[in-house]
Amino acid sequence: MNRNETQNTPPDAEGLAALEARVKKDLLCLDYPAKDWVEPIAADVEGPVLDCALIGGGQFGVALAFGLKREHVGNIMVYDRSPEGFEGPWMSFARMDMLRTPKDLTGPDLGVGSLTFRAWYEAQHGRAGWDQLNRIPRPVWMGFLRWYRQVLGLPVQNDTEVIAVEPVSARLFRLTMLHKGEKKTVHARTVVYCSGAEGSGARIVPAFVREALPAHLYAHTNDAIDFDKLKGKRIGLLGAGASAFDNAATALEAGALEAHLCFRRDQMPTQNPRRWMEFSGFLAHYPELSDAERWAYMRRLYDISQPPPEPTFRRATALPGFHLHPSAPWQKISLTPGGEIEVQTPKGVMRFDFVIAATGIAVDLNLRSEFAGLLSGMALWRDRYDPPADLRDDRLGGFPYLGRFCDLQEKAPGGAPWAGRVFTITRGATLSMGPSAASNSNMKYTAPRIIAGVTRQLFLDGRQAYYERFAGTRHDELDRGEVAKKLKAAA
Repeated sequence: MNRNETQNTPPDAEGLAALEARVKKDLLCLDYPAKDWVEPIAADVEGPVLDCALIGGGQFGVALAFGLKREHVGNIMVYDRSPEGFEGPWMSFARMDMLRTPKDLTGPDLGVGSLTFRAWYEAQHGRAGWDQLNRIPRPVWMGFLRWYRQVLGLPVQNDTEVIAVEPVSARLFRLTMLHKGEKKTVHARTVVYCSGAEGSGARIVPAFVREALPAHLYAHTNDAIDFDKLKGKRIGLLGAGASAFDNAATALEAGALEAHLCFRRDQMPTQNPRRWMEFSGFLAHYPELSDAERWAYMRRLYDISQPPPEPTFRRATALPGFHLHPSAPWQKISLTPGGEIEVQTPKGVMRFDFVIAATGIAVDLNLRSEFAGLLSGMALWRDRYDPPADLRDDRLGGFPYLGRFCDLQEKAPGGAPWAGRVFTITRGATLSMGPSAASNSNMKYTAPRIIAGVTRQLFLDGRQAYYERFAGTRHDELDRGEVAKKLKAAA
């Protein structure tokens, strides 16, 4: 197999149809207890009220929608700003050939074997095809997610960007959104943010880059980049993470003359601590650790950093025109009269035609309009935990402080009675929940927490009605007349 992991045989349509029939049968067999139970609430608002609104229709959004439907919470909607079939990063700014995680990962299936990636892949390519596969090609993973949404009939509204979430009472939220440019409002009893790596912040482009260059001469790795326009050009990249190598390789494969990857460290990171974390005990129970223990883990993770995966590293470094520059942070950047980008580094001046900031994503809820209505009442880690001096880190202090269901917590007691109804599995959840946000590896353990958190709130909303119905209902199992006869005969 080559590095693109392509299959020579066409997919087996009959095999896929058989799998879809198996999915329906499996879900039928697992549908216990098959009883609608969510008690509606009276709300003085116009239009229907959703039991749950999910912001983001990528892999977490659809998995959570499936989980809620399995629990017979059907009055839900997933909102995603992308067109249908392009949710998440996979067909936009993700430029790796293959997923980082192993091919046998599970997560969106929520324990249903026929909904695993393996079942879907084998249905089309057979066991031999599965055995030949090394890692999952990025477009193939997107194909699986599209199939998953379709076969489960999940409620997703595309081309819809949620721009504000505001509590209107202790049990209700107003969501303002743009649907194909038109502003709309809906109400929901619970809200889940599952909008990926940028869902709790924004991409970082250093100010000295933005201030020195016109917009057409630079980009962030998460931007839409027309790589065909970089043919024959010299590209400078700032950063040494996986996305830097992905973008360098993509540029060179599109015909760029050179790609120079510059970073401040003397050596490239070679350890991948996230692989160590991928065992069931850690993934399932990390949130049960103390604040001090979780802070220490994540601070250590930041200190070690993370290299690109080996296939990504080999892909880029094998290409002519690729250059690595350690100990070469960018100190100053300017545009020459001739239109060249001049970058000053400790190793001297470098000249490029286009630069790409591979500088990551900041976790800063102040950068997200959809959190603005919640920020004043919700707790951040800096509000709850004061680390020892040698472990202080302003970056971590701004992460949202979450409960065991990925739910927001009040900054001050009684100040935000709605907090437990808002859940987030964006990158900002990492400190509280572990390596979970925008990650396949922990969905198996984190998604059920959120599903339980949503259903818990909905059940508690109806507690009085449930009790009244329970107390006011006869629950006859046996025929009273027949029992009376048996008792009389036994007397």
